[in-house]
This record gives sequence, C-alpha cells and structure tokens, in this order.
Amino acid sequence: MLGSLLTVTIALVAAVAAVPFSSRLHKHTALLLIDIQNDFINGSLGSPRASAILPKVYDLLDDHQWPFIAASQDWHPEGHVSFASAHSGTEPGDAVNITFLDSPLKQETQGVYADHCIPGTWGAEIEDGVKTRLQYLEGYRTTVNYIKKAQNHSVDSYSAFADNQYHQFTTLNSELTLHGIETLIVTGLITNACVRGTSIDGIKLGYEVILIEDATETVSAEVKAAAIEELEGWGVEVMSLTDWEAANPTRLRKQYAREL
Repeated sequence: MLGSLLTVTIALVAAVAAVPFSSRLHKHTALLLIDIQNDFINGSLGSPRASAILPKVYDLLDDHQWPFIAASQDWHPEGHVSFASAHSGTEPGDAVNITFLDSPLKQETQGVYADHCIPGTWGAEIEDGVKTRLQYLEGYRTTVNYIKKAQNHSVDSYSAFADNQYHQFTTLNSELTLHGIETLIVTGLITNACVRGTSIDGIKLGYEVILIEDATETVSAEVKAAAIEELEGWGVEVMSLTDWEAANPTRLRKQYAREL
C-alpha cells in the first residue's frame, strides 16, 4: 500500500515537473486572445494579413506563464444582426441603423458582413495552433476562460467585456477581478473592431492595457495604424512583442514548443 502510494506520488511530482511553463510568472497580468478564429484568418472574413500574428501568439503561449488567459470568440446565431444576409437589400460592407434594446428612441450604426462564426462551423473554431496550446495549458497552472460573445440576435459585441450597447456584460471582468489581474496583454483579430472594443473597455474598467502590435492585424496597414492611433489616445500602450519581452524578461523554456 505504502509502496503504491509512493509510486503515485513520484509519478505526480514528475508530471508536474515536466509541464513546460516559463520559469517566471507574469503576476497580476492576463493574456487576452481576441477572436483568433478560422473565419477571421482564412474563412468568410479572412484576410491575408491575419496569419502573420500566429507566431507571436504562439510565443506568448509557449514562452510565458500567465495566471489567467481569456480567449474570446464571436459566437453568432444564424440571422445575426451583423450578417448582411439578415437585412434585405444589403451587401457585406454596408451599414444599417438598428434600435437600442433598452432605448427604442436611440439608434446605432451596425456594419454588416458575410455570415461568420456560427456555432458548430469550422469558421467559429479557434485556430488549431492556438487551440492546441490552450488545451495543453488547461488544468495545469493556467486558468483559461473562453468568452463566447455576440450571441444575441439583435446586438453585436466587439468587446470581450460587453455588447456594443452595454446591454449585457460577459463574465470577463469578474473573472479578472477574481484572479487579481491588473494588466491586460491584448492580441488578436481584428485591430479596428474586436481588439479595439476590448482594449477600450479594459481602459474604462481601470486596467493597464498593453496591445502587442505585431500580434494583432486587420485588413490593411492604414486601417491598423488608424486604430492604433485611436487606442493610444485612450491610454492603451502599444508595443512590439520584442520590446514587451525585453521589458518583462523571463527565462524561456522551449520544451513545450518542441513537443508540439
């Protein structure tokens, strides 16, 4: 009995020791992965620029240890308000006026796009390399929270914190508070929409927000530059991954990357 218990204990210690996390935790800091989904990379709303962020995102997952990671996903029902197919006579790229849910006298402009990120489709899934890494990290030393947003037919949600009308909030802020998070490292797609909305809401809620410039993309360099300029005006700090790592050094461990 004692021998069996000792064997199990040794096996558990060995398993924990083998988990290839970086040797230094980024305390009070969360990594946010915004909408790194197939449809935004090479699906219905894909861009040839999108896949360029993946090596940087992989590095942040492979070479750093986080107390909390949040991965958001657009999770639209069929007929969602952001789909051009839901509005007669419109084409992707058009805009429509929609009424606020809580104030029938108030309207907002809603961009409409090709159908995307519908639950149960390949396009809604997180990109395979990111998904594999998150699954590997779950259950060890990192809490991973998946935020499935924009599920209401009648209102869109660019931010991982709330819908565009602040009609309904996700669990993200409460989870960050529970884990003692003060700083958000933001990555993902696309810079001028969901990355923008999440970053601005992070500032509004009192977090330090750092956008990793080469871990976010959109449809063009010009659109990205304009979005970054706006975010800097909100107080978001924008850094390359190299500069951020230089300011936040860790002794990198590559075992995990080799195993993948």
